[in-house]
Amino acid sequence: LARALAVDPTVMFLDEPFSALDPLIRRDMQAEVIRLHHELGKTMVFITHDLAEAVKVGDRIAIMRDGALIQTGTPQELVANPIDDYVADFVRDVPKSHVLTLGYLARPAKSGEDTTGPELPASTIIRDASKLIIEDGRPVRVTDNGKALGVVSSADILKLISGVA
Repeated sequence: LARALAVDPTVMFLDEPFSALDPLIRRDMQAEVIRLHHELGKTMVFITHDLAEAVKVGDRIAIMRDGALIQTGTPQELVANPIDDYVADFVRDVPKSHVLTLGYLARPAKSGEDTTGPELPASTIIRDASKLIIEDGRPVRVTDNGKALGVVSSADILKLISGVA
């Protein structure tokens, strides 16, 4: 990474850069690449066969089959809306609660449902909101730039995780 950055490239290509690393060093290096990307604003094309790694480091992901581009999008778009059975099978093992946001899961409040719960932004990852939702006991109010989008309850999260939603 240091040698690549020394020439101040506009675009960096990283081809399976962490494949030979142990899990602890791999996680640290992933965090460092994410930090560098945000700090330096460099475009990084990250090639990996590890979807969990792609979801962690990628703003946008491209899934290919037999040299052809099948689907591109954000991790949330790929997990929530796979374009075909191949992509659906490819993303099947990604925990949805680790990728999808409250905005994806928000729904109108049901008649008589408590809507006085905490307020969270639509961009909050479901996993990050789960503890608050469970501990508070009330659905959270989901907003986007001050605009109410709906609510998310612990039952909504459980349905998502169990595949019922």
